[in-house]
Amino acid sequence: MSLLTLDFESYYDATYSLRKLTVPQYVHDPRFHVHGLAIRHPDGRMEFRADVEKCLLELQGLYGAGFEKAVVICHNAAFDLYILNHRFGIRVAKFIDTMLLSYAVHGRKGATGGADASLKGLADRYGLQAKGDLEFMLSVRNPTGLQVAQLTDYAVNDVELTYQLALKLLPAISLPKVELPILQHTVRLFTERGVVVDLVELQTLRAKIVADTAALLNTAGLGEEDASSNARFATALGEALGRTGRLVPMKQGKKGPIPAIAKKDPELATLLDDDDPLVAALVAARVGHRSAQSLVARLDTLEAIAKATGGILPVHITYAGAHTGRFSGGGKFNIQNLGRGGSGGDVRALLRPAPGQMFVIGDFAQIEARITAWLAGQEDLLAAFADGQDVYSAFISRALGWTVRKPTKDDSAADAAALKAKRQVGKQAVLGLGFGMGALKFLNTLGQDPDAARLFGDGTLSPLICEQITQAFRTQYDAIPRLWNDLEEAFRNAMSGATVSVGPVSFGRNGESVEITLPSGRRLRYADPRYDLTPRTIPYLKDGEVAEFTPDTASIVYGNDTTIYGGKLTENIAQAVARDLLVEAVLKLEADGYSVVFHVHDEIVLQVPTGQADEAKADMEQVMSSTPAWAQGLPIAAEVHVAERYGK
Repeated sequence: MSLLTLDFESYYDATYSLRKLTVPQYVHDPRFHVHGLAIRHPDGRMEFRADVEKCLLELQGLYGAGFEKAVVICHNAAFDLYILNHRFGIRVAKFIDTMLLSYAVHGRKGATGGADASLKGLADRYGLQAKGDLEFMLSVRNPTGLQVAQLTDYAVNDVELTYQLALKLLPAISLPKVELPILQHTVRLFTERGVVVDLVELQTLRAKIVADTAALLNTAGLGEEDASSNARFATALGEALGRTGRLVPMKQGKKGPIPAIAKKDPELATLLDDDDPLVAALVAARVGHRSAQSLVARLDTLEAIAKATGGILPVHITYAGAHTGRFSGGGKFNIQNLGRGGSGGDVRALLRPAPGQMFVIGDFAQIEARITAWLAGQEDLLAAFADGQDVYSAFISRALGWTVRKPTKDDSAADAAALKAKRQVGKQAVLGLGFGMGALKFLNTLGQDPDAARLFGDGTLSPLICEQITQAFRTQYDAIPRLWNDLEEAFRNAMSGATVSVGPVSFGRNGESVEITLPSGRRLRYADPRYDLTPRTIPYLKDGEVAEFTPDTASIVYGNDTTIYGGKLTENIAQAVARDLLVEAVLKLEADGYSVVFHVHDEIVLQVPTGQADEAKADMEQVMSSTPAWAQGLPIAAEVHVAERYGK
């Protein structure tokens, strides 16, 4: 490959920088100014050019209009390629990003032990020359001759470091024929594509949120500070509960019991339907105010980006952002965690296709549960998925003797709500219990589910029933608990240097890491795995009460003391396989000529001309329901629909 390394250097100051602004805000700002472009040519020649427009024309003469005669290397390509496209009209044909390559090879810095993926961090890791410091250019728009010389040395050093890192990282990428194209695709979503933001509806939504929150506070007789302050809210709630002889619910904190008044605490959620209207109003105000604060901040960011770009959201999705290789959000607006219902659905609905276009949205159906059954060889569950059965309703009906099904239009509102809530219990069971979730965590999960949580109030659900559901899952689908045990044993053996396979997955040692080779051929890496002999107690449910037990085997940790065990390995592998299925579908759809504008978890969004929407829907269903050669026996299905907006 002819490797052409590029790095823009631009003006920044204390208030105008990428620490303060998103890339679109920064690049489209009137203050934006390029000091120069650092270049490392394929022959090793390096230069720093302040005459950027002339320089780019020369590069196009050497390497083609889109530099197609070379592979461009950048560190954080989302920045440099955004500038190239939006400021200079150049879309690079082929490129790699050493920051994203580091995510794939070493993982992102965090609990799982990934590397510091900054240029300085990676240079230190690989023993390369030191990266310079750019502080001398703070607030400098017109550099002196000395500053230009310093900037030249700094920038040329950066492109040499980036080039050297590419040479070290590229050979370590597993499955490069797939991973390099999907890396490029993910960056292009941000630098070359985007979706329309309905700014008028955004402002209407924000005003409604503010008004609704004010109404909740007024009903409860709370001020904003009362709702925000843990101490003040706990006092107000305690006074209200005290009228009926009750106390504020408590939970275990780091230093002892603390009030269970966080938005996601199940103890607080149960009080939303309290018989005392004052208690219910106080809790509604607390939850609503907390949600509104984060939602308004998210809308402010979305609005700022869209105003900078003329009404477009360039979707920033981070390649290999998660340990499993899954994509994560980025760019200060995380489209990956909007949620489907409630406020998340409201924000989703602000995203629209371009005029004359439609969204075609495909979602892999129950994909992680299907993969778990496939990995375990749970044939009856696989057959149920393949036959298109309503697995959630069927399981919970068998487990508890309930009659559960999907609601229909003929059901009354009360019956439909009850059916939906009970089916949601089955859904949470099938999707969560397959990863080793115990009855206590299952209980807490249901308590945080808006539909299922209501069943605790009338006695339909209880801790004892959650135990019963958990045991029913493990008994009915007994191959899945065996999978947990087999995967953990394989991991322990790999720590000792053995190479072990469990079905289509293999484990082995690679230096200081254990690597898991997935069915696709891609590898997951667990850095520095080791045994933790620290005594530990694990809470669980026994006969409806919380008890504790102390395991007699050492736990396994990796990275920064992240615990790994059979159920968690199952979850990691299932999510990684789901990610690989999504990647195959994305690349196939793009090869077929469709424009993927973004994807979220197991969902892919196309933008197509309105007249081609039905054809695209049929093609998407076919692509997303086709099992790859490496996953034979895995029944895959997708739910696809055409929409005028993303969300509600």
